[in-house]
Amino acid sequence: MLLATIAPAVLLLAAFLGVPIVEGIRLSFSQWGGTGPITWAGLSNYRSMLGAGFTSSLWLTVKYSVLSMAGIVAIATGLAAAVSGRVAGSRLYRVIWFLPGIAPVAAVAVFWSAAFQPVQGAADAILGAIGLGNTHAWLGTPDQAIYPTVFVTIWTSVGFAFLLLLGAMEQIPVSLYEAARLDGAGPLRIFTSVTMPLIRRVFAVVALLELIWTFNGFTTIWGMTEGGPGYSTSTLPIFVYKEAFQQTDFGVASSMAVVGGAILVVVGLVALRLSRHGSS
Repeated sequence: MLLATIAPAVLLLAAFLGVPIVEGIRLSFSQWGGTGPITWAGLSNYRSMLGAGFTSSLWLTVKYSVLSMAGIVAIATGLAAAVSGRVAGSRLYRVIWFLPGIAPVAAVAVFWSAAFQPVQGAADAILGAIGLGNTHAWLGTPDQAIYPTVFVTIWTSVGFAFLLLLGAMEQIPVSLYEAARLDGAGPLRIFTSVTMPLIRRVFAVVALLELIWTFNGFTTIWGMTEGGPGYSTSTLPIFVYKEAFQQTDFGVASSMAVVGGAILVVVGLVALRLSRHGSS
């Protein structure tokens, strides 16, 4: 009876997750240019990817995802604490901070790409108005181009994390806060000693989800820079896309994707284990 109940879910998982994963791993050991027969290549794709800029792309991906995750979680936590504390206008903030999250990501990327253009862009116009210059080529400078994409990723993603953390904070009994105030604890002490310990599990899950989502992020960066200038914003998903659909080397692209997926699996398992250990 139990097997019959879970069989449809297992079949769906096998069809939509299992088959693509197996085919991706198989392709990572093969040579294929997008058309024609697939030929076995062994480990050659994994050796080739190390000389194709994979390491630098992986490091850039880690940098982008960690900065984005840290910004998202920090801002969302602060906003959730403020709204949970019933600051003035808290009901309005619940709506305002979620609006960027429901906007189409491609449209958001195009808007911010225009906003970061020199002279005519909104960002440079604001900086120029306060005397900081209006000729900053934010997206045209290799050393700086990744940071506007981090900013936009944070801007679009804070709303979801904010709602999850706010929901966790509002489940904390009011009596705990009242007891802390009677003991003379101030707002900061209450936050660090009452709120954070009680939402630790949710906080860890939100941080892990944001890390995974930003690690796999594609649309925002592609819409703003297409991985440029050069390869300065080619995070792993962008790099895999270019390798597969521009260089037509699906074998090497698949090997990169497999390694990136394996890294995320390890990170996820370690993070979940640490969160369980910390809450025991």
